[in-house]
Amino acid sequence: MELSNVRAQETEAWATKCCEWHEIRMHAPVSFHATLGAMHGPVEARIRELVEGGGGEAIFATRFFPLVELDSGARVGLDAQACFAITLPDALCTYAPEAGHMFHEVLEWKRSKFDDALEEGAAVHGLAPIEVSLSFPATGIVRAVLVKNMHYTTRLALQWLRPTELRDVQVEIRHIVQDRATPTQLRDFAARLLVRE
Repeated sequence: MELSNVRAQETEAWATKCCEWHEIRMHAPVSFHATLGAMHGPVEARIRELVEGGGGEAIFATRFFPLVELDSGARVGLDAQACFAITLPDALCTYAPEAGHMFHEVLEWKRSKFDDALEEGAAVHGLAPIEVSLSFPATGIVRAVLVKNMHYTTRLALQWLRPTELRDVQVEIRHIVQDRATPTQLRDFAARLLVRE
């Protein structure tokens, strides 16, 4: 099957999952948890200051501070509680582990390009670029995508990981390696990312 057809089928599957997620309350208050913890300190204080001053965009009953615009036009940014969020056609999806797959489009970008764009976007709002970049829930998003194990996005997710992040998703990687329904080439690639104890 041609790659374009495979990608089209997986995109349709993602859309189905998105529709299912839309049945859930999209912008309920959700605690943000990244690998390095929630965004507190200077970034949270700066967002609060911006919100109080009327900064950001009014979107879906909150304030939104866009950081990166993806190829589809969806934007990744921070909401009024300094939580990472992504804009969808009819909702603002705040990051939570169970909603990590909603951010799958970021995997279409090279990791370095995305990190650079994230830092540039943070600087525009007077936020600490490195702190924002390090707080982005990369492994949470990758984990959520790997659990779905749709072959095209699985490969993108595996390629997105930095060496220091591999230990965080070993369980999910091992499942891919052991899944006989996964193409051999992809299983072999995943196997190379297993970390020896």
